[in-house]
Parts: sequence; structure tokens; C-alpha cells
Amino acid sequence: MACIQLLPLLFCSFLYIFNLNPSSAQISSSPVRSLVLPVTKDPATLQYLTTIYHGTSQEPIRVVIDLGCPSLWLYCSSGRLSSSRRLVPSCSIQCPAARPSNVSCAFSAAKFTTACGLSTVNSITRSATRGELVEDILAVQSVDGSNPGPVATVDHFLFSCAPQFLLNRLAKGARGMLGLGKSRVALPAQLASKFGLQRKFAACLSSSEGLVLFGHEPGYDSIFGAETSRSLMYTPLVTSPDGSGSSQDYSINVRSIKINGKRLSLGQKGIGGGTQISTTVPYTTLESSIYRTFIEAYKEAATDNYFMNLTVVAPVAPFGLCFSSKEIPSSAWLGPMVPSIDLVLQSEMVRWRVHGRNAMVPVIDEVMCLGFLDGGFNSRASIVIGGFQLEDNLLEFNLGSSMVGFSSLLTRQTSCSDYRAKMNSL
Repeated sequence: MACIQLLPLLFCSFLYIFNLNPSSAQISSSPVRSLVLPVTKDPATLQYLTTIYHGTSQEPIRVVIDLGCPSLWLYCSSGRLSSSRRLVPSCSIQCPAARPSNVSCAFSAAKFTTACGLSTVNSITRSATRGELVEDILAVQSVDGSNPGPVATVDHFLFSCAPQFLLNRLAKGARGMLGLGKSRVALPAQLASKFGLQRKFAACLSSSEGLVLFGHEPGYDSIFGAETSRSLMYTPLVTSPDGSGSSQDYSINVRSIKINGKRLSLGQKGIGGGTQISTTVPYTTLESSIYRTFIEAYKEAATDNYFMNLTVVAPVAPFGLCFSSKEIPSSAWLGPMVPSIDLVLQSEMVRWRVHGRNAMVPVIDEVMCLGFLDGGFNSRASIVIGGFQLEDNLLEFNLGSSMVGFSSLLTRQTSCSDYRAKMNSL
């Protein structure tokens, strides 16, 4: 009985495999140890973008990086038509592996040509629709030590073709979103499977230029330096306790928040709900009850006559707390000398410190605002760490050990744009 049930799937896969274009296959001549994506920040939308190359012509395509998205999706009707692109049938082996919605496979000729449906989401507008799972050639720059290596290709890279409306509110020129989530069709998993890489990647975002690096430790050390790599502190990746967010999100457990070393009093509820790390949320958001306590405590610390004595000014949207920057001293690397913010993780010894550079946003002349926003009472997580707070932190997402490592580069008097400068020859 089991063999009869498998027959349609095997027959469909047989037809699918022999429909491929043999000339599209490209085999790397040497082992690939690390791969890199250059990243830039769009000043208009505050989104992080990279360029991928796909198809036989290796057409460059700009995409928005989405840390929690399960796959790459593109508006496929624009640009040059790739002769190597193939629809993935709904009854193929690849279809259930991509975890699509409404997958079924009946033994009929129609099912052999029906495209595999994949739920596709724009996480910025939170719009979702049905996309069609396809495969094509994807090219990514490899790294040999600190030098550029050959361009590496994935011959049958799986992604989704989405309708044009899903591009709404993406940065100008972007044709989709590149998912770095945990699924089997996200970029990290497909690169690891193709090239035998470790299931981890490092992200180094910047207000100007940064990078995402995939692969083994030698690549990390040659770009970031062994000392920087060893400075990483680790905390477990968790599933949100209340089920908020998707299984693709990277979440950590923040046990408490401290401002200038003083713990916030958040009552019996505490933080709860998990803390997500996001590249599509510009500034960190806090659930409303946490935000109110946080803002009041920060204001008290910042206006303390003995320590800070900052001058509060009228808030500038979307921020809720702003200060005059006229008389605030500033460090060349750590930024404005303002109250420190600590996200305390699994123990008092493991904390993510937010320095002035990642806390204060210059908005208008002589005014800067605290870059934390009210996420509302129905926020998707109690805390969502946004892009501004991630910048100039080295982040390592290890899917094999289910851990995330983090280290502030500012304390080492360097930045992500400095490391990107090493890769400018790519």
C-alpha cells in the first residue's frame, strides 16, 4: 500500500528530473569554505539590501534581507527571463521539503504540471499570498581566506515567485526578499547542503556597508580576526513561550533589562513572550507596558542631576523620548555618553549592552532621540531587537547548536564597515 502511495511522487519526480536543462549544471572545481554577501543600508526605508545573481546570465537582483523569512521570494515577471528557471510541480519531492501550504499529490496528469504553492510573506507590510515554488541557478561570491575566491553556483536553488503587489514598501529597485530563516529552503540551509558548510552564518550590519558570511571558522577569522571571533558571547535560540512569531524567527530569552545597572521593575509578568531579532524592524520595539516602564526609567537616569543631567525636549515622531544634544559629550566609537542599556540573558554574566551609538538617533539639529519604540499591546513579541541596535555588532547564528553569538565591535574600536572594506575587491 505504501508503494502505491509513493508511485505518483516518484513518477512525477522522474518526469521533473529529466525535464532539466543539462547545460545549466555547473560543478565547483575546488571546495568552497566560505561565502559572502555584501550588504548596504537604504537610507530612505532603513532596510538592508544585498545583490544576488541568478539564472544562466547571472542577472544581478537587489533583495531586502529578512532574517526570519523562510525562503527567497522574487517578483519574477520583471527583468530578463531566465532560460534555466523551472517550476517545481506540486507532487515533486522538493514540494513537501519546502513546507508549502495546501500540498497534495493525486495520481493524475494535471498534478504533474501544477506548480507547488508556497506561502510567501512581505514581513514589512505583513502581507501574505501564494507564491509558486521554482528553481534556478544562484551565484554567490566565495571567500578564500581574506581574498575573493571563485564565484560559486547552486544549480537548483529553490525559491518562490510572487506577485508584484508583494513588493509594496520595499526599497527602490528591490525585487524581493532574501530569507535567512531556519527552513530547508532558506539561503543558509541550501548553501550548507550544496557546499557541505557548517549550518551557521555571521551577520555584520552597518549604517552604510556590511556583510553576511556563510561557512567555516577560517573564513570568520580571516575577515573578522581570531580575537574578535573569540570575543563572542553565546545565548540559546528559543521558541517564543507564548507562540508569538513564526518558527523561522530567531528569538532569545531576555530575563531582565537594566539601565545604568539598575534593573527595571516589570511586575509579576516580567518580560515574557520571547525576544525576536529582526532585520526588517528599523528600531527596537517593546510591548506597551514594558515600554512605559523603560521610558520612565531611562528618563530618570538621563536627567539625574549628579550623573547625566540631560535636557528633555519635545519628542520627534516616531520616537517617544528625545534630548538636546548640545552639551552631551561623545566617544569616537561608543557614541553619546548616555545611560547604558543591558539586556540580561541566561545569567547576570551574559548581557547584551546597548551603547550610546546604538541607543541614540540623531533626528534634527541638536536633538537626538532614544531609538526604542512602543510596539503596542498586541505586539508579535515582548521585545523585537531592530536593525539600528544590531549595527556594528558581530552576530553569529549557529543552526547546528541552536545558539546565537554576539559581540559589540565598537568596544574594539572597529565597525562592520571596516570589515566590509576588506571585501571591496569582491
